[in-house]
Amino acid sequence: MASTYRFTAARRRRGAGWRHALCAMAVIAVVCLWCGLSAPTAQADEAEATDKCVPTAEFGCVNGILQGSDQKPIAGVTVTLGGAETGETTTGDDGTWAFKVADDGKYTVTIPQDVAKRYGFASASADVEIVKTSFSKQRGVVRFDKTSTSDAASKPSAAASGMKRPATTDAADTSGKPSASSATWTRFCQQLYSGIVFGLLLGLMSVGMNLVYGTTGLSSFSHGEQVTLGGLMAYVGTQMLHMPVVLSAVCAVAVGALTGLVQDQLIWGPLRRRRVGTMQQMIVTIGLSMALQYLYQFFFGGDIKGIVKSVPEGIQIGPITTNAPALICAGIALATIVGVTVFLYCTRLGRATRAVSDNAALAAASGINVDSVVRIVWTLSCALAALSGVLLGIYLNGIAWNTGVTLLMLMFAAVTLGGLGTANGALVGALVIGVVADLSTLVIPSDMRYASALAILILVLLVRPQGIFGKRNRIG
Repeated sequence: MASTYRFTAARRRRGAGWRHALCAMAVIAVVCLWCGLSAPTAQADEAEATDKCVPTAEFGCVNGILQGSDQKPIAGVTVTLGGAETGETTTGDDGTWAFKVADDGKYTVTIPQDVAKRYGFASASADVEIVKTSFSKQRGVVRFDKTSTSDAASKPSAAASGMKRPATTDAADTSGKPSASSATWTRFCQQLYSGIVFGLLLGLMSVGMNLVYGTTGLSSFSHGEQVTLGGLMAYVGTQMLHMPVVLSAVCAVAVGALTGLVQDQLIWGPLRRRRVGTMQQMIVTIGLSMALQYLYQFFFGGDIKGIVKSVPEGIQIGPITTNAPALICAGIALATIVGVTVFLYCTRLGRATRAVSDNAALAAASGINVDSVVRIVWTLSCALAALSGVLLGIYLNGIAWNTGVTLLMLMFAAVTLGGLGTANGALVGALVIGVVADLSTLVIPSDMRYASALAILILVLLVRPQGIFGKRNRIG
C-alpha cells in the first residue's frame, strides 16, 4: 500500500513538472511573439548626398543633372532616392545632384510630378542599377530631360520618317524647345565628331598592321590582341600599381613593343627562315589570337576594366559635347600617325622600310638587312597597337578581354580601303570607316553601323580594287 502511494505521488510530481515546463514554454513563446511584432521594421540605410561623387571600391554613385530642353539647369528641385539605400537632396544652381551609395542593387530616382509635367519630361522617376565591382555599373547617371512618349509618337523626326517636316510653328516651337532641324543638325555634328575621333584611334591601330603587311605580306589576326594588351597594361598600372596615367601609358607601350620583339624572335623570324608561306603564318596568327584572348580572360576576368575611373567634366564646343580626355586622345593619335609618316619618309630607317615593302629581294641586294627591318617593324607595330589600346580604353571608359577582336574586322577594312601596305592609306581608310559608321546611326539602328562601313568598303573596292592609296599591280 505504501509503495502504491509513493508511485502515485511520483507520477503526480512528474505530471506537474511537465505542466510547469509547458506553461513556461508557452509564456516564452508569447513574449517572443510580442517582441517580434512590436520590434521596428528594418529600414534601408541612408545614402549620402554630395555635390560630386567619384566611384570607388567602397562606394558607387547615382547622380545626374536636371535641365530643361533648352539645356538650362533647374535648381532647387527635390530629388529622392529609393532602393537598397534611401536619401533626399536638392539640385544645385547648375542642376546637378549626386548620391554616394555603399550597397549594390537597383535604385529609383524620383522628382516631383509637377516638375516633370511642367518641363515635359517623359517620366518623374528612373531606375538604375549599381554594381561597385563592374566599371560600367559603378555609376548610374539619370537624365530626365527627354521628350515624352506621346510627343515622340506624334512628332517623328525627319530621319525616322524620311520626309521633310513642314515649315510651320507648332507647340514645341512656341514653348522654346529646339526644332527638329536644329536637333538633327546637333546630332549630325556630334556623330561626325565621334566618327572622326574613333577614326583616328582606329587609324592608329591600323597603321602598325599595314606596316607588317607591307614588309612581310602577312595579315596578322593577332593584332587586335596587342591593342587589348596595351589597355590592360595601362589598367594594371593605374588601378593595381597606382601609377600616374602617363607613366602607366608609357609602360604599356614599352610592354607592347617588347612583345613585338619577342614574337619576331621566337615565332615569325624562325618561320621566315624556314620559308613557311604567308597562309600558314596567318593561321598561326589566328591561333595566337585565340590563345591571347582566353589568357586575358583568365587573368583579368570577363568584365570591363577602367583605366581612369574619374568622370571628366563635359566641354561644349558649339553643337558638340566632348571632354578633355577625348580631345587629348585624338590629338595623341593624330600626332603619332604624323610622326610615323615623318619616320617613313624622312629617316634612313624609314626609307629602308619602304624599300623592303616595295621589293624585299631588291632591298637585300642593295645592302639592306631585311630581317633587322622586319624586326623593327614588328616592334613598332605592337607598340602602336598598345598605344591605341591605352587611348581607346580612356576614350571608351574601359577595356575588356575581347576589345581587340571586336575591332579586328574594322582594322582590316581600314587597311584594305586605304590600300594594303601604305601607312597613310590606313589613316584615310580608318577615318572613312569611323565617320560612315557613326553617321549611319542617323538613319539606321546603331547595331548596324559597322555593317554600313563594310558596305562602303565593298563599293569602293568595286570601283578601285587596290584601295584609295594602293598601287595598281599588273597581273599576267
